[in-house]
Amino acid sequence: MGINVPTTGPILYAEDEDNDVFFLQRAFQQANIPGLKAVPDGQQAVDYLLASEKDPVKCPVPSLVLLDINMPYLSGLEVLTWIRKQPAFADLPVLILTSSSQEKDIELAYSLNVTAYVTKPSSANKLVEFAHAIRALQESKSGVAFDFSGVSGYRPPPLAC
Repeated sequence: MGINVPTTGPILYAEDEDNDVFFLQRAFQQANIPGLKAVPDGQQAVDYLLASEKDPVKCPVPSLVLLDINMPYLSGLEVLTWIRKQPAFADLPVLILTSSSQEKDIELAYSLNVTAYVTKPSSANKLVEFAHAIRALQESKSGVAFDFSGVSGYRPPPLAC
């Protein structure tokens, strides 16, 4: 599946587990990816996006959103639903980055038009590979799609009958 990612703006990461944020930040540093903006819950992700719409200088519009599914206040799937209903963000690339490999979560995420669904890498090396894939997404030219299928943990959309 090919996806397009703008090259400007921070990456917004909604994750309630401090260790997961820490390890992704480290992986992004190793992949030379600046601008990871982490928020601890789904509501704060929505609040950041609303602020970026009102004042993009103070809160730049993200180039990509990474969402965990299980978070307080609003789940990642609820944030994804909200994003897709907002005209300003309807085309914003959103990746689910979660520990859930339940088919119902994967199917629901794709039915909500998630860009890609990735289960959290199980090792530091795989997390760095994921970060390098994100960097490749950022470096792809506008209009050029990136094939995410080679990334460890990538879960493709369910096959339609």
